[in-house]
Amino acid sequence: MKLNGVEVVERYNRPGTLKRVLLRANFISNGAYVDPYDISAVTLHTRAANTSPSSILVASSQVVDESYLSGDALKFRWSPAGGTGTISDCLEEADYTAGGSNTSSIFRLGTGQFAVVLDGVSRVAVRSKDINDSFIINTASGAGTYIDVWTVKMTSDSDWQVIINDVELFQDNLVVTTEPIMLRTKNKLIPNQVRLGEIIDLKVTTEVNVMNRNIDQSIKNTFTQSVVDSPQFLIKKHNEDSNLPSWVEVSGYSDTSSDIRTTSDNTMVFSFDTSVLTSGSILNLGAGTGTYSLEAKYVVLGETIITPLMYFTVR
Repeated sequence: MKLNGVEVVERYNRPGTLKRVLLRANFISNGAYVDPYDISAVTLHTRAANTSPSSILVASSQVVDESYLSGDALKFRWSPAGGTGTISDCLEEADYTAGGSNTSSIFRLGTGQFAVVLDGVSRVAVRSKDINDSFIINTASGAGTYIDVWTVKMTSDSDWQVIINDVELFQDNLVVTTEPIMLRTKNKLIPNQVRLGEIIDLKVTTEVNVMNRNIDQSIKNTFTQSVVDSPQFLIKKHNEDSNLPSWVEVSGYSDTSSDIRTTSDNTMVFSFDTSVLTSGSILNLGAGTGTYSLEAKYVVLGETIITPLMYFTVR
């Protein structure tokens, strides 16, 4: 996916040590995304040094004890200046710049959706365990498993709590074969019926098969994790009214390229707000209801794949 136009790799997409790795945390309550009242900081630690994540917590309060942190632990805060840690200090996705002064910041991607970036490309300075003026190079020291610890307060009068996630960085992304890899992909759109007024995720699943008989199964298995790159969607409406063009573009490839997320199983996800169909911003659309098609375009192992039209109905 892209963060403010910059390509980043999510934690489940086999990120390498020299990539920009997006560490995302989604906060959900009663089935809806919600913003916490406060995020004190996000810290990153080696899993090997903390085989029991509770080793970094104060026993009495169960929050991070900075005296337990190793010297290479990373710390991210709301903004370059630190701020108070409340939502008002949060940087938005549009504030992110690769290698910029805000590299040790926490970014708000949407309601209840926050992220930090482990930048192994620019390797610019990020705060260390000393939250004031101590900085170290913004990259994990090498391949392995790490834990990212989010210290949050959900409401103004609640206690601090920690949320601990795993992330693994790889150095073995290099695969060597003696013959060209031949891939076959198959896509499917979910759902195929949408109601006007909905904001819904259009999901395109991708089944990837390696056709080479002589390729070792261990190599084939690497393609079961995310290999879809640079996904884009083209969404059209197909008109039946003879007074209108036979089809009208709703969202083009360039419109969707920065907004599509990919999952670990190669599913491409795009949030489709159907209110655009009744806003009048699309010429010659006619009624918002009707037949639509989605065409996905993506890259797999140097091949640019364009799917057949996949149809869905807006009712």
